[in-house]
Amino acid sequence: MGSGFLNRLEKPVDICQIAAAAGAPYVTRSSSYAPDLVDEIVAAIRYEGFSLIDMWGMCPGRYTKRNKLTPKMIDAGLEALPPFKGPVASNQRPEYGQGYCAITGQMKAPAGPAKVAARFTPPTSGRQEVLILGSAGQRIVTAGEIFCLAGMTAGWHASLKNDYPITVLRGHSVSEMVLAPEPIDYTGIDRPSVVVALADEGVGRRKQLLAQLGSETLILKAAGVNLPATGATVQEIDFKADKIKVQDWALASLGLLAKRNLVISMEMLKAALEMRFKKEILATAKELVDRVSE
Repeated sequence: MGSGFLNRLEKPVDICQIAAAAGAPYVTRSSSYAPDLVDEIVAAIRYEGFSLIDMWGMCPGRYTKRNKLTPKMIDAGLEALPPFKGPVASNQRPEYGQGYCAITGQMKAPAGPAKVAARFTPPTSGRQEVLILGSAGQRIVTAGEIFCLAGMTAGWHASLKNDYPITVLRGHSVSEMVLAPEPIDYTGIDRPSVVVALADEGVGRRKQLLAQLGSETLILKAAGVNLPATGATVQEIDFKADKIKVQDWALASLGLLAKRNLVISMEMLKAALEMRFKKEILATAKELVDRVSE
């Protein structure tokens, strides 16, 4: 064939055999010149499940004059291949949508989402933006969740965005939280109220933002963490002096914010801990936030 001079050495791929081997329940091979082609297409569309038609024809766009392929040659090529005509007996099963509807119809309905009651008065008013800049293993994401839950106990709306690489226990970990008395349309953080800097990896991800901050932003920086030049108000925290492990620094930072009534209060924080943890872990978390020094 004039249009096939570049691929004569390759073994042809039989899409029908591949599809059937992969579990396709309806596979048909047909010539585009077959008298019943329309019926084949209608049957494939009406089939309840995945269907495939391997349709053989000629491309009129190129090599039309040089291409010696004819409908009879197409029929001969089809006859030389394993026949496929509609449903594949070994692959028959319920259509996925209908099958899963039947399964879920027999399952117990899940409980609705837990409601967070507004019980407390927040120590601040207006939109509050907070950043936690850390590294993998410091439980930054968990701290972000707890912070948002704490805000919700005061009736605030909350948003949380996390930034971390695909690598496991390596690299940066950043959480961006917004609390506001009104619905949050824009979740970006341009002028955070508070930044908690716990690791160089997280700081490196927000260097440009930190460099643009003014004195109205408070940065709580763990001892040993390096910051770029910034106009923000910087206070250093020595977690090691309180014998707090690196993996607990993020939660300890929330305890520090709560003790200072910065964005959240201690009663808001402990209510959030009670929603997030149970039994021994809850007791340990409460002891940690109480122990951190102001």
